[in-house]
Amino acid sequence: MSVQGPSHRDTVGISGMGYYIPDGILTSQEMSRRSGIPESVFLEKIGIERKHIAGPGLHPAEMGVHAANNAIEDAGIDPRELDLVVYCGLGYYDYRFWSPAAKIQDKTGAKNAYAFEIRNGCNGGNLGLHTAKELLLGDPEKEYALVVCSDKLSMTINYRNPGSLSGFSFADGAAAAVLRKNNENNRFLAYAGITDGTLVDHVKIPHGGTKNPPSEPPLHENEYFLCVDDPAGLDQIFSRIYLKNYLYIINEALRKSGYSSRDIDYLFMNQVKRSLTTDIMAGLSLDLTRTMITMKEYGHMGSVDTLYALARAREERRVLPGNLVVLAGSAIGFTWAATVLKFF
Repeated sequence: MSVQGPSHRDTVGISGMGYYIPDGILTSQEMSRRSGIPESVFLEKIGIERKHIAGPGLHPAEMGVHAANNAIEDAGIDPRELDLVVYCGLGYYDYRFWSPAAKIQDKTGAKNAYAFEIRNGCNGGNLGLHTAKELLLGDPEKEYALVVCSDKLSMTINYRNPGSLSGFSFADGAAAAVLRKNNENNRFLAYAGITDGTLVDHVKIPHGGTKNPPSEPPLHENEYFLCVDDPAGLDQIFSRIYLKNYLYIINEALRKSGYSSRDIDYLFMNQVKRSLTTDIMAGLSLDLTRTMITMKEYGHMGSVDTLYALARAREERRVLPGNLVVLAGSAIGFTWAATVLKFF
């Protein structure tokens, strides 16, 4: 399909990318030992052999700073040129009641940037890119934005709780992108997102909010960690709506951009179990060479996944001029979102 794209004068594109992966590693064998769940479940059902985890002294904001500095260097700009710093994470910050965006603004030297957080689960990166793009387009004095995704999700998992198996792939890392207004390359074309709030209470960390405040002891150690209420019931619901919503939102973003699934060169997704990845790609009539599966070695890094995959593909020169790229994800809440980009 041949589509006339918008003029570069009213567009925003990616001018630099970076990422940071911590050195620590947790293997499927070790997760099996801790949980009592056969290693074959990790290897065959989830599709994970190992994941990277941050040590006790390494936190989301610091990982975000590393990724941000790499993206700023890749973009070839002075950090003082940044007008916005947008931090996207699941909300498991260094501290409660604290701003990781402000920390990254300070540590990167982006002293002229306004900094704020976005929390939208694993779709935070998609929403962060869209929000930053719209803010740049809406202000004639703004030119550059930095979007940072960073999470230390490994800390949310209690391997002694088999009910939270769906989160055992949670890992740590950071990825970042510098957006530039009037950029002729790597342009954002469209964004779409939906939410099904009926599922919101199925997945949460029970202790530490206003209903179960930190001042009161939990009833069980599991309340400190990710809990999945009625895992079997949630799986049944997901079997009906997950794939449908995932495919719908990708096609909706494509429709807005003037393209269709036949035009996709690469689809980069949040990392999910092997069968779901296969079903999503098949639902779009794409073979697995059109995506990047990082679950096997890096696990699921939350909002980091899609930007990390795009950064890796760009670094390895898999994404070429003329390629149409879709970033898609799902998140607790539950939400689904997709972003369409055209590389020039």
